[in-house]
Order: sequence, then structure tokens, then C-alpha cells
Amino acid sequence: MSEHAYTVENLQAGVPVAEYIAECVDVPKFLAYCKECRCYNHRWPCPPFDFEPLALWQKYETLQLYTRVLTPAPGADMNDMMQGMKREKDRLLAELLRLENETPGSLALSAGSCYICGDNCTRPQGEPCRFPAKTRHSIESLGGDVSKTLEKYLHKPMLWIKNGEMPAYLTLTGGLLLPK
Repeated sequence: MSEHAYTVENLQAGVPVAEYIAECVDVPKFLAYCKECRCYNHRWPCPPFDFEPLALWQKYETLQLYTRVLTPAPGADMNDMMQGMKREKDRLLAELLRLENETPGSLALSAGSCYICGDNCTRPQGEPCRFPAKTRHSIESLGGDVSKTLEKYLHKPMLWIKNGEMPAYLTLTGGLLLPK
């Protein structure tokens, strides 16, 4: 797959965390979704947590959102786009971790669940994460509604793959929580 199988549009927006909590965070709703996922209690950045997600949000002042919009090029197939999503997810996380490192007191939020160790995560064995410098919670895992976030703050509806059909674009959304 070449990088020319898709184009990337970068979107950003900042929102006060108090507003974001009121508008887009519903921890019980998204915890229920997480419980249905195979990553629940099997990947370190996924629930259940030993902290309250709402309390984590409340430690911060601003959520800076970073979204990658991947639009397939003519002739791109599903495999091209899935490889592109992985590539762009890695790039987005690297960017967020760089920003976190440059901004004391900030916290990066990944786009979706962690896949660094795949099915070999150490969590089911009760062992510590092998890559704590690279793993971060996602907005969803902390109760954030990314679909609502995209529409409200980035003015870009989330599109889904349906019946194996590629939508007009795919999105990855992560964030950087900025300190008070």
C-alpha cells in the first residue's frame, strides 16, 4: 500500500474541559460499550480503571482535539484504508506524545484502543505494561463521545464502514489535556 491510497486532512479544536464534560462525556454509557469490547480488562489503557474517569477529566483545563480525516483515493480498497488508519494512528500518537512531552502537566489521549502488544498485553496476567511511555487512554475509554465531539467541535460527522462499504472518509481523533 502506498501513502497515495488516501489523503489526510488535519483538524484541530480546543474546548474547555468543563464544557466538554457537560456536552460530550457520559462515563456510564461508554463504560457499557467498553464492556462489550474484547479489549475490556485485556489492554492496559482500557477500563476498568483504578480511578474515576470523571475525576481525571476534572484535573485539566482544556482539551485540545486532534483529528486525522483519511479520504480514499480513487481505486483504494478497504485493505489500503485499514493500513492507512494504522499508519496515521501511529503518527497521531507520536505527535500527541511529543506535545505531551513539551507541555508539562499535560496528558495525551490516543485515538482508539491500544494495539502495541496486540493480544499479548500483560494486563490479563496482572503484569505491568511493557510500554507505559507509549500507551495512553482514549477519549472513549474515559467516557467521551467521539462522534458527538467530531460534529460539535470539528464540524465533521463521523462516518462508519457499513456492509463492507468504504465511506467517503474515515477519522481518527485523539487529544491533549492541558493543565489548569
